[in-house]
Amino acid sequence: MAPVNDPRVIDIAGTFSLKSIGTSLSKLWTARGCELEATLNDSGGVYVCPITSAPIESPVLLSDGHIYEEIAALSWLQSKGTSPVTALPLPHKEVMRLAPLAEAIEVFLQSCGAAGCCASEQLEQAMGEAEMPGTPWSRKLSILDSSLKEASAETKAIQERAEEARALLEEIRKEYSLKQESAVLKLQHAIRNRLSRSRQQEIAAVRLQRWWRQNRKHVAKKSKKRRKPQKKHATNANPEQVEQQEISPTNGNHVQSIPRKEAPPYSKHQQYAKIEEKDKRAVLDFFLDQLMHDNTQFRILVFVNTEERALGLRKVLHMSKGVRYPLLNIVQKDDEWKKFHELPECAAIISENAFRTNIDITPANMIVNFDMPASVDDYLSRISRSSSGVKVMNLPTSAEEMNLIREVEKVYGTTFRNMEGVAKFKIIQNRKALRNKLAATGSQRQKLL
Repeated sequence: MAPVNDPRVIDIAGTFSLKSIGTSLSKLWTARGCELEATLNDSGGVYVCPITSAPIESPVLLSDGHIYEEIAALSWLQSKGTSPVTALPLPHKEVMRLAPLAEAIEVFLQSCGAAGCCASEQLEQAMGEAEMPGTPWSRKLSILDSSLKEASAETKAIQERAEEARALLEEIRKEYSLKQESAVLKLQHAIRNRLSRSRQQEIAAVRLQRWWRQNRKHVAKKSKKRRKPQKKHATNANPEQVEQQEISPTNGNHVQSIPRKEAPPYSKHQQYAKIEEKDKRAVLDFFLDQLMHDNTQFRILVFVNTEERALGLRKVLHMSKGVRYPLLNIVQKDDEWKKFHELPECAAIISENAFRTNIDITPANMIVNFDMPASVDDYLSRISRSSSGVKVMNLPTSAEEMNLIREVEKVYGTTFRNMEGVAKFKIIQNRKALRNKLAATGSQRQKLL
């Protein structure tokens, strides 16, 4: 038999589950600051005993996990071994009082200031206890004095921490502003470098164009010097007789030579650039500037399909920096048609309907087919009614329009000059300039913000 004074370990977890203990406590009490208050149900009442149906004054917990009045529970267990609620057999007949646990929890909250029990709540509790009629005067004075001291100390500590927090906030703000300014400066520097590179590329492109034009003029002058004069025919025979000269071979048979169709002079100055429809206006602006630099006196005629398209294209070209000469719109024989004949340097836009009214376009020495004609006959009609040495620039956008150019090449046995590489270079250059402009606009807006 063990001695009476041997040590004994009390472990409530071996008898009752911790979950059932915590759930039972929450049904009876609620933590408010550093105190526990009675828990109210939805109807505003407190928890009642399942046996007596009356409010519980001395709550106990049984092994079934339910709360009962202590006297009623003990009386029940003396005669029965089942649960009063479920009528199932109980695992054991041990009973746990819950009131001592609630008092221990309340003391714990008050001693360590847990569950959000701050100085203001402690002061409020002290004021409530001091206002109670049964509290002794010495108790009122002591609890109010201690609560005020604790509140003052906590207020001072909060003020000191608030000052430290303000200083830290200002330091972080300064560091953030410095980093933001540094990032903006780096971005501006990168944008300036990009702009400078794009300017250098533009300068290089302009120099290349100038060199190309000078080289073309130099080659043309050399070819004129090297060209030998043609020998005049001894007789004044007609061209038909010259084409039908007889060749007398040894066998005595006579074979006539087949006349060859020579290309007209304007077939030697024709170019094309296959591009997309959206890039037509930018490429037209570039080639108008190029055609202007090729001759001192020029009259450029731009062909489009409809009058509405002619009006829209004129508005766009008016805003272009490359067009620095009068820009006309020929609809009929009016004042603008007269200006096209009289001005030494100008450009005009004409629709297909206006062209079919037999308007005189002989002064045009440069033609731009902004919209390609429908057939080879329409193409030849546009060129043949202009001056003999006309220069032509075509802007096809589809395979059908390219087939039209190939047919014209077959008719005159010539090859149009392909300017697609120059056009694509100009398109890429315009897109880079637009991106740089948008980036510069964004940096300025960021600086203003």
